[in-house]
Amino acid sequence: MVKSRQRKQENELIIRSEIKWMREITIFFFSLIMWIYCAAVIFYFVSALLNFNDSYISQLKTSFKMTNMDIQSFMLLALIMWLAFYVGLWIWKFYNQKRFGSLDRRTYPLPTTKEDLLNLQLINEKDYDTLQQSKMIVFERNPIRDIKK
Repeated sequence: MVKSRQRKQENELIIRSEIKWMREITIFFFSLIMWIYCAAVIFYFVSALLNFNDSYISQLKTSFKMTNMDIQSFMLLALIMWLAFYVGLWIWKFYNQKRFGSLDRRTYPLPTTKEDLLNLQLINEKDYDTLQQSKMIVFERNPIRDIKK
């Protein structure tokens, strides 16, 4: 008897798509522009931190009317604000752990039994047994009763 195995695949690639080259080229160029912009911004801030003045970056700093000291003070302020938020959230986490950590509220409910469902009085026992035993069932009417207000 032959052992079962995968069928011989006629086509290696199941998903086929039509590549629109103009769209892909446009996406590539916009992505390239964004990467160059990100690299320029990173170089702008790193050069200010290291007091490096290249001719291109100097023109950029001059056009923004900023010096290395201005950029460094801005970065220091951003770092202080980030640290303040970090410490504040860390203290809040510590407070919540001390205040609410001992509470054990996260327990799963017990499995629902047949008696629990029948006590709701939304379905009769005959319909419940039919639903539990049949693989396919067709009802002429909705077996679940409306909730009375």
